[in-house]
Amino acid sequence: MKNLKYDMIGASMSGENSHPQTNMETLGIKYFHATPQSISDSWWFWACEYDESLDLPSYINELNVDPMECIGWGLNEETAIDIRSKINKDVLD
Repeated sequence: MKNLKYDMIGASMSGENSHPQTNMETLGIKYFHATPQSISDSWWFWACEYDESLDLPSYINELNVDPMECIGWGLNEETAIDIRSKINKDVLD
C-alpha cells in the first residue's frame, strides 16, 4: 500500500484529461482518501491498493510523506491517523 501523487499538468501533457479520481479508478487504483493540492496542481491519493507490477503513468509517482505532516494541508488529525494505520497494517500483513 502506497501513497501516490497525481500531477495534473503531467497528465494533461500526456493527453489525459479525465478527473484524477476517475482516472485512478480506470487504472484500477483503489485509495482510502484523496486530497486535492491546488497550489501544486496535483492530487494526493492515500493508502492506495493496486497491482504494483504494472507500470504507472509518468504523471503518477509515489508520495513519500508522513500523513501526520500533512495535517492542515487537506488532512485532519483523525484522517492522518487512519491513513497511517492502514499503511502500517499493510506492512505488517
